[in-house]
Amino acid sequence: MLDARTSLNGVWRLDKSRGEPSMKGYLEVMGVTAMAIEAHEKGEKDVETRNNIELSGSKLRIKKTSRVNNLQEEFPIGQEIIKTLMGGGDRQKVTRVDSEGLHHVKITTQMPTMNGKAEVVDIKTLVTEDGGKTVLRQDLTIRNVDTGQTKTTQRWFVPEALTEEIAFDENVDDSADAT
Repeated sequence: MLDARTSLNGVWRLDKSRGEPSMKGYLEVMGVTAMAIEAHEKGEKDVETRNNIELSGSKLRIKKTSRVNNLQEEFPIGQEIIKTLMGGGDRQKVTRVDSEGLHHVKITTQMPTMNGKAEVVDIKTLVTEDGGKTVLRQDLTIRNVDTGQTKTTQRWFVPEALTEEIAFDENVDDSADAT
């Protein structure tokens, strides 16, 4: 039964009817142009946003699909990962994943943006609602290190069945090297 999960593991679809499904404020803090934000907003309305999560005591594997995203990543729990971004130089993304169990994951990322550097904290928590239905609550906070501007967005996801589109690609090297 999809509605009664005991962990974050599985596929989750963004519930556009509750919370703040829009990423507009987040993108504004990143310094994304108004035109790009408008295109992103249209895409979010037209195409479903889904996350496939595989969380264990030692790693997080996540695949995100949306109109603007098709990303699969894997991180060890409790270790800092540094990834050099396109463009080279000092453009690095630093990520650390921590978990309090299979019902919770906290992804902390520092990365360059269009207007400086951002710190992002993405907390995903399994929530049991009245009637026993389980949902995923995402509390996504971004802070522009240079301007001090901060935005927290709360989004909700509902369980969904696995489809080929959101299944993990086993032929992708999505692992990150700890430093």
